Amino acid sequence: MTDITPQMRINSVCEQRGVPAIKVGQPCVVDGEKGLIVNGNSSANFNVRFAESGQTFNCHPYWKMKILSM
Repeated sequence: MTDITPQMRINSVCEQRGVPAIKVGQPCVVDGEKGLIVNGNSSANFNVRFAESGQTFNCHPYWKMKILSM
């Protein structure tokens, strides 16, 4: 039995949403706030840890999200 990794969840979100490949820790900006993509979730969204607050939130990849290069 294999454990599902954060990268596997992110890959699943990319497939479901038609988003190009993304790596764990990829930087992004959501509604003007800098963060890192740290996981995917069952809502087919990304879990983003925001730099300023350190908190992680569920973020839809098409709602005011800009994915930056590594």
